Amino acid sequence: MKVYVEKVRLEKGLSLSELSRKSGVAKSHISNIECGLKYPTLPTLCKIANALGVPASELFSCDDERS
Repeated sequence: MKVYVEKVRLEKGLSLSELSRKSGVAKSHISNIECGLKYPTLPTLCKIANALGVPASELFSCDDERS
């Protein structure tokens, strides 16, 4: 599974700090998700998706078709 938080965050013009503030998720945790070191739980994914204004399904893919 691939998580696309960084791609969407950059498309929205948000810094890690801004996304952290808007979502209530620690900046270090978001960074770990973006680097592929951690996978978000469903509640965390929903918080991030809400802060980005996108459906949670837009933030991940089960294959590598999205680029």
